[in-house]
Amino acid sequence: MAIKALCLYVLLTALASCELRGSYSGFDNVPEEGWAYGDTISFTADSCVRTPMMIALRHNNSYPYHNLWIEISDSTRRDTVNIELCDVYGRWHGTGVGNSYQTAAPMPFAPKPGHRLCLRHVMRADTVRGIEQIGIIPADTKLP
Repeated sequence: MAIKALCLYVLLTALASCELRGSYSGFDNVPEEGWAYGDTISFTADSCVRTPMMIALRHNNSYPYHNLWIEISDSTRRDTVNIELCDVYGRWHGTGVGNSYQTAAPMPFAPKPGHRLCLRHVMRADTVRGIEQIGIIPADTKLP
């Protein structure tokens, strides 16, 4: 009986130490001078990721394109995501205040807990300007 109680205690303690939604390290700032083509932004998964994740992006009015192509990879997979930032009339998608906007797109594959996730833009420009931050958020997160 004591062994069962000890096992139950260990299991409950392990579950309590994990965030139920899981997380990466949030947002990372993009240099003000722009996001260079070869620059990679990395995140390491929480060991308890249990929910679908999204790539979140914060940009300003100076972003010159209507979308952003991002390559996302971990140690075993690589895929691309096209994040649409505005409509054909130039109206920004997502939410924002002033000249700063935030939008998100689903991840192309489920991240593996504990793996390092790398993001880089794959636009035709050498340096992309107007992107302020990029991050990984749970899919059920409400954008501000």
